[in-house]
Amino acid sequence: ASTGQSHEMPTIFRHLSTISWMLLHPYFVFDGPDCPQIKRGKDVLGWSTPLLLVQRFQELLMAFGFDWHVAPGEAEAELSCLQSCGFIDAVVTPYNNTLLFGATCILHSIHGDKDVEVYLAEAIEDSATLEWGDLLLITLMSSADSDTGCRWCDTDVACQLVDYGFGRTLLEAAISLQFVEFMEFVTKWCDNVCEVLRTDPQHFLGHRYHELARVIKEERFEFPDPTILAVYLSPLTSWSDNGHPPITCVTSCQPNLTTLAAFCSQCLGWPPDTVQSALMDACAGAAMRALLQVSFAIMPNMPIPSHHSPYAAAGQCRW
Repeated sequence: ASTGQSHEMPTIFRHLSTISWMLLHPYFVFDGPDCPQIKRGKDVLGWSTPLLLVQRFQELLMAFGFDWHVAPGEAEAELSCLQSCGFIDAVVTPYNNTLLFGATCILHSIHGDKDVEVYLAEAIEDSATLEWGDLLLITLMSSADSDTGCRWCDTDVACQLVDYGFGRTLLEAAISLQFVEFMEFVTKWCDNVCEVLRTDPQHFLGHRYHELARVIKEERFEFPDPTILAVYLSPLTSWSDNGHPPITCVTSCQPNLTTLAAFCSQCLGWPPDTVQSALMDACAGAAMRALLQVSFAIMPNMPIPSHHSPYAAAGQCRW
């Protein structure tokens, strides 16, 4: 910490160098100051990235010529908005819950970044017959409770419960009812969920979950967790409260080799021969960035996508 060096930064440098060779324009988004304190069942404040590391990361992005911004809230929600408005083609993240924010194409790195898995919202809806409400129910059932940290059930049980339509009715109620009416609905909805868990009347579950129903009913934990529900139905983004998009298009510039050399020497502590080797890779990235800029420039009258929020339905959430 005293030198500003970290073992993460050389890895980040090499990843960015590799990305600079690729036929794409990357755009980076960081979690913002109003990011939820609980993300994917973990306390964000307890494992937040050191500020110095974030600062160095952002300095390196600018040196490589890549654009970025800090979201007001959760980065996944911001990226989903950017994609929904047509500014980006895909979201690269290890988290599938990004689909619930409105992302339509998600890329996961696998096998040491040599391969990727592609998740398409359209394919999930067509092939798996899962709608937004279904995905919401699966997330609520298999997410950790914000108070206890315990999950209600595993993903398999949540997926089977989807067939009873609880996710779709919950979503419809959330976007159409006033708060008091919604809370009254949730009480009855929760009773129905527990009854189905106990009896499995249509044999969709293939098993009766008496203990899970008892925990939900008798121990009176908040279910569905209103905090998690609000995160997905009313996420904070740059578009919230009639805000404006943070960008008008995504492009990137050539790396600044002088700045990169200084960064490698001062922040990474690399000797001159290591810096020279790293800059050889960065030079290849500079050539690719130049070619991409030429390609982008010759596209005649490239239209700027119109602004529209992916939360047209969620934006009507009354509570």
